[in-house]
Amino acid sequence: MNYIIVDLEMNQIASKFVEEKKISRMEIIEIGAVIMDENFLVLGEFKTLVKPQFNDEIFKRYETLTGISTGMVSGAPTFATAWEMFVSWCESYGPDYEVYAWSENDHNQLVAEMTLKNYTCEEKMGPLKNWFNFQKEYVEKLGLERIISLEKALDYAGISFEGRMHDALWDAKNTAELFAIVRNEERCNTALKSVMEAFQPKEIGGSLGELFDFGVLMAQLG
Repeated sequence: MNYIIVDLEMNQIASKFVEEKKISRMEIIEIGAVIMDENFLVLGEFKTLVKPQFNDEIFKRYETLTGISTGMVSGAPTFATAWEMFVSWCESYGPDYEVYAWSENDHNQLVAEMTLKNYTCEEKMGPLKNWFNFQKEYVEKLGLERIISLEKALDYAGISFEGRMHDALWDAKNTAELFAIVRNEERCNTALKSVMEAFQPKEIGGSLGELFDFGVLMAQLG
């Protein structure tokens, strides 16, 4: 079994495309991913820019966030081509794989964008059929009651973010490092045990024992 950790960066669809924005407010402009084997060793990396169809420019806020400019995507592959490049890369390491992303947003974006752009190539849907939300897994592992950012999740594990945030490949690489820790019981206990103990509720009996010193109480009663 191989594990593919993927991240997407996006740009907003131009306001003039009113009907299109009802289907998807955003378009993917970058795909980044890493693939690991069952021992969590990195086998390869993938990265491509994607040319938007419903905006002639990358809005300034997204250029600042991602470092991707209008000029950078002008000659990039279209969504369909970029997606099929990604699927071919996934399958080049074998048919047995699972795909993980930080949060469900990337999966939702792909589904919406495929609908918007009438992408119906069934034989290229493999990654979507084996797609999982690693953020959800991590939050449940720690016993958290709300979702947290990737940066905060790394911080809990004692890891500093490496590279540029909101670069699809760097985000995927940092998520992969965290994934390798969470999926390895020994490493997880070493890196996250204190955090898990802090967040997960204690037994009622243990809580009462911490609240009252029964030895002192009995002495006072005597």
